[in-house]
Amino acid sequence: MKAAGWLPVAVVGLGLALVVWFRPVADPPAAGAPGVIDIGFAQHMSQHHDQALMLVDVFLQGHETELAPFAKRIREAQLVEIGQMRGWLALWDEPLAPERRAMDWMLAGSTPPDDALRAYLLSCEASPSGMPGLATTAEVRALTEAEGEARDRRFLQLMQRHHEGGLPMLRFATEEAGHPAVRQLAERMLVDQTRELARMRSSPLLAGRSD
Repeated sequence: MKAAGWLPVAVVGLGLALVVWFRPVADPPAAGAPGVIDIGFAQHMSQHHDQALMLVDVFLQGHETELAPFAKRIREAQLVEIGQMRGWLALWDEPLAPERRAMDWMLAGSTPPDDALRAYLLSCEASPSGMPGLATTAEVRALTEAEGEARDRRFLQLMQRHHEGGLPMLRFATEEAGHPAVRQLAERMLVDQTRELARMRSSPLLAGRSD
């Protein structure tokens, strides 16, 4: 089990107080017990997955498309992962949803955050949903209203951005989660979503498009 690592003294506005740190006095969790990173990852990533399931359901409703098998595989994989993460939270007697929108658990790593993590946390704080990459209500409505190839393209754009927004959480958990099962799940998810991203980025529907 890893030590609890560095913890922030405070999180203040967009500054996030990323420069003031102290070593925790308390002993790290006992072997098999979850730490703040394990709990935060399970809560926030399961919420992140919730929208992926919704996007797939909206996309496939009344729509015949060659992307259906790909979309369904995403849904099936993430349903299983949600079950794992929320099952852990139930076993740990922790809330299924985080009490706060802030991603403070990503400040509890073994070293102070680097520039990339700082930038991600600032993006989280600036995002209306608390996590960058999530689709807005207007974007989901546009997906619902789109037809044919335009619907396929919108789905790929939204799911690509959704996956990209979750990668920093996955990378952080693979390195910093204290519970072996959490690290292993994050590692598997990182491999799967990187592969899915590669397929989406190579789709002719998105080639040469930035909208």
